[in-house]
Amino acid sequence: MEKITLGNGLRILLLPIDAARSASVGVWVAAGSRHEAKAEQGISHFIEHMLFKGTSRRSARAISEEMDRLGGSVNAYTAKEYTRYYAQCLSENAVQAMDILCDMLTSPRLDGEDMERERGVILDEMAMYEDSGEDVAHEALCAAVWPDSPLGRTICGLPGMVSALTPDDLRRYLSAHYTPERMIAVAAGGFDREGMLALLKGPLGALPRGTGEPPLDAPAFTPSLALNRKEFEQTSLTLALPGLPFGDPRRYAMTLLSFIAGGGASSRLFQRLREELGLAYSVYSAAYFNQGAGLFTVAASFSADQQERVLSEILAVLRGLPGSITEEEFARAHAQVKASFILGLETVAAQASYVGRNELLEGRAVDPAEVLSALDRLTVRDVNALAEELLADPRRALSVAGDVKAREFYEPFLRA
Repeated sequence: MEKITLGNGLRILLLPIDAARSASVGVWVAAGSRHEAKAEQGISHFIEHMLFKGTSRRSARAISEEMDRLGGSVNAYTAKEYTRYYAQCLSENAVQAMDILCDMLTSPRLDGEDMERERGVILDEMAMYEDSGEDVAHEALCAAVWPDSPLGRTICGLPGMVSALTPDDLRRYLSAHYTPERMIAVAAGGFDREGMLALLKGPLGALPRGTGEPPLDAPAFTPSLALNRKEFEQTSLTLALPGLPFGDPRRYAMTLLSFIAGGGASSRLFQRLREELGLAYSVYSAAYFNQGAGLFTVAASFSADQQERVLSEILAVLRGLPGSITEEEFARAHAQVKASFILGLETVAAQASYVGRNELLEGRAVDPAEVLSALDRLTVRDVNALAEELLADPRRALSVAGDVKAREFYEPFLRA
């Protein structure tokens, strides 16, 4: 991989892949929901939508039609710590696809009428999440665990704040946050290197340098209980323990631990609650690694009358983890995590995503061999030690959405 940094701070990553007949191009921006002020929640996500609504050179329809002519597709998504714009196309059209992305980023129209129409789309998207018990439980959990941090806020924002945003609000945010030193342009697969560099040195290379990315907070884990009464067919819960922040060297052990606890059909949670007892349709664990903070969670969806048994069994499985993980469990988890990582890099698009994300969050290229070596150095003792440390922490948080009971019912389950 080749890395080039322009004078204004723009980082360009070029990853040519021999024999590739397709390309994946994109721009990562260090501007997500964690960068928003409290009064502008949802603005990063709103901007992501609006950049597809036309530029000074292209209408929204022209963007779609041009990408079709290039044999490609264009998309974007907003995360807590960044927003990513990307396109996939045939190799011979990679420069033109990147030109569309650069145009969207540097010359968005931000028309008031377009904004009103898209506002309705975003509010519908927010309502869709409100219809999902798992989403409601997870978002309420984050808000309760990190009540005073942007990390605890939803990416979509709040309906009232989204309804109040104006085109000028979006322009101010773009000017402050969409600056070149906070951008990473990526081209992977087959592409014209010189043509790509010439293009990127134009619109993105001409952007004035900003003030850099402000430091993100490192919020403490707040023990909490969040209850949302909703008319769902099933009740959903998310139980959380303090996890590991992004970059912690034990993150690979945490990934294996999560798989053993609830990462697949052979996991302890799935086998106990789904296969043996038939208590929950869905049950799984997950590890979330954010800059400065992390979570280990267990989520489940089940009939409301099974809440006590579900919570009791989840806690029993977790309590049984420290010191009990076997070599056989470790081997299964290791094989699955390693295979998932290798298979996840098989496509051009996946490799583009991998190098861009690592540059944004770690500030460097992470050779896949480094990850595989770290996985191969792990032992069952490492995973058992992490399980002991994780479960020794008395802090717990629980979020339940659906047919909830009184707070007194749940409080005993929050005690270690």
